[in-house]
Amino acid sequence: MYLDNLFVYGTLLPGMENHERFIETHKPKVYKAKAKGTMYFLPEDGYPVVLEGEGEIKGVMFQTRDMATILPEIDEIEKYTGVESQSHLIREIRDVELTETGEKVKAHMFLWPPSKAGWLKDNGEIIPDGDWAGFLQEHRNKNNK
Repeated sequence: MYLDNLFVYGTLLPGMENHERFIETHKPKVYKAKAKGTMYFLPEDGYPVVLEGEGEIKGVMFQTRDMATILPEIDEIEKYTGVESQSHLIREIRDVELTETGEKVKAHMFLWPPSKAGWLKDNGEIIPDGDWAGFLQEHRNKNNK
C-alpha cells in the first residue's frame, strides 16, 4: 500500500544531498512536521537514523501522488528489503504531526530496526532535540572556529 505521504528527517530534507536526486523533480507539497522517536548520528556513515522512542523528530512531510515511484528508489538507498533482518533501515507507516496546523496524519517513515538497537546505542551519538539540520549547522559552526 502506498500512502501519498513520506516523513523525512535527514538527507532527504530540502537542501540536503538526496532531496534533489530523489524528491525535487516530483514537486511534492512540503509540510513542516514532527514524529516520535530518538535520533542518532552515525559518525562512521555521516547521516542520522531514528530508533523508536518518545522523543521528537523534526522534519518535513512530502505529499505527492508520485509516492509509488519515489519509495522504491528511496528503499534502495535506505537498503530496505521488506525483511527487517536483511534491511539497513525499515519503512513503517507512522503518525506524523503537521507543525503549522497540529493535524495528525499517517506517513511512510524510515526507522532503525529494533533488533539492531543495541548496536546503535553503542555506536551512535544521540541528537537530543531530533533536529538533523540544526545538528549539522552546529557542527559546521564548531569546525569553522
